[in-house]
Amino acid sequence: MKKYMLMLCTLFLGLPVMAQSQKVRLGVKAGLNISSLAFDESELDSSGKTGFTAGIMVEIPMAKNFSLQPELLYSQQGGKVSFSDQDVTNSSYKSTIKLNYLNIPVMLKYYVMKGLSVQAGPQIGILLKADNKYQDNFLGYENHESFNLKKYSSDIDTSVNFGLGYQFKDKFYTDVRYNISYSNVFKDGDANYFIDNDMKNRTFQITIGYFFK
Repeated sequence: MKKYMLMLCTLFLGLPVMAQSQKVRLGVKAGLNISSLAFDESELDSSGKTGFTAGIMVEIPMAKNFSLQPELLYSQQGGKVSFSDQDVTNSSYKSTIKLNYLNIPVMLKYYVMKGLSVQAGPQIGILLKADNKYQDNFLGYENHESFNLKKYSSDIDTSVNFGLGYQFKDKFYTDVRYNISYSNVFKDGDANYFIDNDMKNRTFQITIGYFFK
């Protein structure tokens, strides 16, 4: 964890220095996440949940039509999980797993035309919070409870982003991305919390932003 925080500080403490250049631009962005959890367990059903993302970004020109865009984003992710036992009448389980991350994507942007860019790049996510809020029904008796899943969770999420971005008048900005994680959300599975150690993040994201001159 310490080495990732050191990388984070090194990257973003340098932003004020880089921003002195007229070519390098600092901006802010915010938007919507539609996230889910992918896993192999066939008895569980997965569906998406909505969340919020916001943070800062800096665009660094690299070569003709190419630029690098590192970002620092707070991101609400996770997913909904459900289970129903067909052999037991009036029995079901529904939960919402909430995962809050501090994400650090580094996007390589290629401008295919003025304002329009295709993007791809790696991302490191530092887990801030992990909760499971669930409702179960056994033979008609309902139960509601919440659990802290932090001790079962991996501190770091590694993933890759693909997307499109558009800049209007060199100030206003919007992008759409799809994030695919290749690391497990949880270190260990636990049947009591309906979590598996092969669960991975999947996130569709749409944001709007503004670059300062």
